[in-house]
Amino acid sequence: MDNNFSFYLVTDTHYYDSSFKRTGSAYEKRSRTDQKCVAETPAIVDAGFKKIADDNETNVILIPGDLVYRGEYQSHVGFRDRLYKLKEQGKKIYIITARHDYSGDPVEFDGDNLIPVKGMPREELMEFYGDFGFNDAVSLHKKSMSYVAQLSDGIRLLALNCDGDCKDFKGIWDDQMQWALDEIKKAHQDGQYIFAMTHYPLLPFSPVMNMIGDAKLTDWEKTAQTFADAGLDLIFTDHMHAQAVTDYTTKNGNTIIDVQTGCFVGCPCAYRKVTFKDKNTVDIKSYTIESFDYDTDGKTAKEYFQWRFDRMITDIIDAMAYDFAFFTRLFGGPEKNKKLKIPVTLAGKTLQKLTLKGVGRLMCFKVDKSIQDRLVKDVAVELVRNIFVGNEPYIKGTPMYDAVSKLLKRLHPVTNIIEKKVGKKNPLLSDIDAFVLDMIGDEKQRDYDLTLSINNFKGDKK
Repeated sequence: MDNNFSFYLVTDTHYYDSSFKRTGSAYEKRSRTDQKCVAETPAIVDAGFKKIADDNETNVILIPGDLVYRGEYQSHVGFRDRLYKLKEQGKKIYIITARHDYSGDPVEFDGDNLIPVKGMPREELMEFYGDFGFNDAVSLHKKSMSYVAQLSDGIRLLALNCDGDCKDFKGIWDDQMQWALDEIKKAHQDGQYIFAMTHYPLLPFSPVMNMIGDAKLTDWEKTAQTFADAGLDLIFTDHMHAQAVTDYTTKNGNTIIDVQTGCFVGCPCAYRKVTFKDKNTVDIKSYTIESFDYDTDGKTAKEYFQWRFDRMITDIIDAMAYDFAFFTRLFGGPEKNKKLKIPVTLAGKTLQKLTLKGVGRLMCFKVDKSIQDRLVKDVAVELVRNIFVGNEPYIKGTPMYDAVSKLLKRLHPVTNIIEKKVGKKNPLLSDIDAFVLDMIGDEKQRDYDLTLSINNFKGDKK
């Protein structure tokens, strides 16, 4: 095995070509509900790729899908040009494609108008990006656009496309799975370490993600069990734009670790460097893009990405108070929710000025002085952001954990009823206290930097 072999992992680039218009009310309406920065993608991608290109010690880059914004053909052209530039600088790049790369009614934004532009057919993607993994594959599952690549001496990549039926099924087909299992077995028999990448997360990275269908692969638990018991212990994923490391252990005692990486063009704007120290150790370091050539209105890159994320959540909370029609359109349409207008508006207006100290007074518990003047609205935005940024800081012993814990105890007369009614059907809600507290605090604090022990050389040749 090639000790100290390393690669960069870049996720969700969502490149939107600079030739497209991106101004006016149409773009503003779209961007205010989007975590990622779209107009800024050429500048952000160029800045990030330059940092990676400057590292002469690492020449491999993995990009697991959602390469462009919404399937624009010209965006693919612009993005591929950048990949070729990296290749000219000595980099080897391995990609898979995902649903944003061929679907989404591609448009450009011109004032109040959305103007249709040429899209990329899915069936052309593999040939279009042939020089970035497909053409040099050790094995190719053409039907699913998946492949195996030899990254280095003793290290193989299982690149799994999970488009499924391009509709509701976002997973691994039976024949694709059998092919993958055969490739895992071959790798072990050849004394090779093999790990995987796919677009959708294999594992839900937070309790709430178990309840969101789009947050993990279809049939994720069966898939995780199958892979782990076959000896696959490491997979790199993206899609949810979140920085997270999650593991799953089967009944047979085999563990697979899902390393998700945040969006390259939106908060937290993260990418990773993965280094194989030896046949049993993998070191993972995370980086963020610190600057890019764009007018950020005086904000640092970190401040700009956070502002963009926070605005998205703040708009939803503000809409509760001031734009009920917009708020309900996000959850099914105003015609279905007219009876909720008064309580939703009242709750929204209350959130505009309610502090944590005020919550404590209402619910008869004391809030630490260090946080008591914070608006509940601002705290809600931060807690949502933390789920995606990773390393959620509010663990036991912090004032915020203490305040939320006390609030949950005051709500037990209500939450106990919910637990009894829905807990059997949805075990996640059988303990609401644990469900909420697990979301705000991560005791492991390993979403950015960590060292993993790997051990799937079961068939390693001596």
